[in-house]
Amino acid sequence: MTASQPEHEPEPIHDAEVIAFPARPDTQVVDAEIVPTDTEDQEETAKPEAPAATTEVAVRPKGRAVVVPASLRTAAFRAREVAKRPDRLALAVLKHELIFGSVGTARGAGHVWRWMTAAELDTQLAIKPELVLTTRKKRRNVVLTGAGTTAAAVTAAWFLLTPAVPILALLMVLAVAGGLERRRTALGAAEAGHAALGGSPSAKEVKQVFVAAKLAKQADQVRVVGPVTRTDGAWEATLELPPGTTYKNATKKRGEVAGAIGVDEVQVALDPVKGHNGRVKLWVADEDPMQGHRVENPLATRAADRVNFWTDKLFAGRDARGRAVEFKMVERSYMIGGEPGGGKSVASNNVLAWFFLDPRTQVYLADGKFGFDLMVWEPMAKFVLTDKRPEAMIAMLREVIAEMDRRYKILRKIGAPKVTEAIAKKYGLHPIVVHIDEVQFWSASGDTKADKEFMTALADIVGRGRAAGIITGVITQRPAAEVVPTRLRDILSIRWALRCTTPAASDTILGTGWSGRGYSAALFEPDQRGAGYVLAEGSSPVQTRAAFIDPDRGELQALADRAYALRKDAGTLPAADERTDVRLLNAVLGAMGDADKIHSDMLVTRLADTDEFADLTQEALAKILRPLGVVSKGVWAAKIEDPTTKTTRQGYEKDAVLQALERV
Repeated sequence: MTASQPEHEPEPIHDAEVIAFPARPDTQVVDAEIVPTDTEDQEETAKPEAPAATTEVAVRPKGRAVVVPASLRTAAFRAREVAKRPDRLALAVLKHELIFGSVGTARGAGHVWRWMTAAELDTQLAIKPELVLTTRKKRRNVVLTGAGTTAAAVTAAWFLLTPAVPILALLMVLAVAGGLERRRTALGAAEAGHAALGGSPSAKEVKQVFVAAKLAKQADQVRVVGPVTRTDGAWEATLELPPGTTYKNATKKRGEVAGAIGVDEVQVALDPVKGHNGRVKLWVADEDPMQGHRVENPLATRAADRVNFWTDKLFAGRDARGRAVEFKMVERSYMIGGEPGGGKSVASNNVLAWFFLDPRTQVYLADGKFGFDLMVWEPMAKFVLTDKRPEAMIAMLREVIAEMDRRYKILRKIGAPKVTEAIAKKYGLHPIVVHIDEVQFWSASGDTKADKEFMTALADIVGRGRAAGIITGVITQRPAAEVVPTRLRDILSIRWALRCTTPAASDTILGTGWSGRGYSAALFEPDQRGAGYVLAEGSSPVQTRAAFIDPDRGELQALADRAYALRKDAGTLPAADERTDVRLLNAVLGAMGDADKIHSDMLVTRLADTDEFADLTQEALAKILRPLGVVSKGVWAAKIEDPTTKTTRQGYEKDAVLQALERV
């Protein structure tokens, strides 16, 4: 300091503006910190002016950074930790081998045991004991052979090579089993399909489901009535919804409820609680109830029982809980619809088998495909429509209408409002069934006049026929308003909607608005064969898996044979010249001419000249003739390409056809 330059106090800085200077080129700021100047140097070297406080920023030249993946850093860290504590590694390996490996091996042994004992066939033990016992024997032999071979190999390796070989093999088995067990444990409930709640949720968790589904704002608004209980393969609970929220509100949110639980929608059932519209019974299956082992029809497994149309119920299948879905057919009519492959033929066979097993029931059959799906039932039908002309269908319906009018005259005469079992027995007014498959062939043919005439006659039979003991059924794979008009659908009392492509198609069968209330056959997947909704005896549709009468096991033909025998004993078989099988055998004889034998290809070619059997193939012909006792085999007959020469091919003998005609 000097006298001429007195020391001045620095003026305070007010409202200073920070000016950002451009960064240095080719530099990068990394972890910058403020570095004050060295005060000691300032004291040793006095300067005329006190310098202002300065800052410096640590920088480094810009270079290419080396990025190490996080997985490698994690692996390096764990390796460093293991190097510090090798005892932990040994403990982890021991835990994996002894604990997870042992549990995984035991679980695998359990799977082998269940496979060997055919546990999946336990439900059929009382019905088909031979099948179950034979399967168990075969599987037991396979397991015992494998176990013996393994034991022999281990013993040979122990004594001929070194004990280390079987020990290493055992460690490898434990390692693999342990790895699978660790994976199963890590996945946990996600693989079981219960990502949210699991198989035994608490009441609090169940309340949160309804909050998540927007059926309540707070969990306290929902009350669980009673405990949450476990049943066979499912859990259930009864809940009281918030004031003003009804059971129907809950059914509309079925998809949201299933999503909150963590299962598929078909695994959830919401049932009303009788006497309280604000309560709902929630049932959740562990697995998909629309898949798994088939639902057997009791008609196919019982002894030679017959059906009583007036007192028995028709078994359609089972609901999601495994309960029987069945209903009476007295004063009823029905419609079955769904997309191709949805199970219409399966459902139709359940219905027809029930009708034909009552020998008093008279059945009119019409198939819009004019194929052979109904061929097994045609020999017992009162009438089978084989003419494709619309006039032929109208003539059949007029025949039924004439019979209906005759019955009403009798009812008026005796003063009865409807046909009962006693009246039917006394006056011969036994049930009549009009079963029309692929109804769209006549209801939406494109001929407006013919379509209208058909719908008018059919609606008349459906509307007036119930009290007269006449049941009408229509089947379609085109559930649309132009195929089944609303005026017809609304008077069909039983509606069976199998898998549909759209909710609108489902509503065409069940009725308008059902899909919006949570009952849509469009939610089912293609692998859920036979899944659908049945609207019959109840206020709401029932999710149903149709019973399956397996034709490959001979069940369908066995039922047809039983029905035929019952009708033969009762004397209710149609006249021989009216039966399809008799007409086919006569057509075969006509095609054979004077020949004693004929090849299948030539027979089918000659049958093509007939109107009724023009579409038959060799495979279809063999399938129809086999139950009649006419079996295709190698025969020496004229060749179709050169009738003057003969060769051996698959064909038929005239004697077999004649013997079949004598039997029928």
